[in-house]
Amino acid sequence: MTSLSLSAQGDNGRPVLALSGELDIAAVPRLREEAEGRITAGCAALTIDLGGLTFLDSSGLGVLVELRTRARSSGVEFELLNVPSGPARIISIAGLAETLGLATPEPDETS
Repeated sequence: MTSLSLSAQGDNGRPVLALSGELDIAAVPRLREEAEGRITAGCAALTIDLGGLTFLDSSGLGVLVELRTRARSSGVEFELLNVPSGPARIISIAGLAETLGLATPEPDETS
């Protein structure tokens, strides 16, 4: 059993998939199935709230890129909301911040 929780919420009339827990290889099929169902159903936007995410591995990162590509090719807007600092750092290190629509953080002067 995976430790990812998915819930459907609304944000200003737009459906939002809210994730909490770990987005890892065990959780990827659940997220893919739920998100692709929304894309296939013809939703205008696929919005994923990562605010409750505590862990993101490479397979989780891969499915986010895959879903963005699938959404875009179907004419569906893709958006990530409330990305915690840990997952945001992983996305940035992987060079995918721009691809996934994250603002590029200012360079840390202490690094």
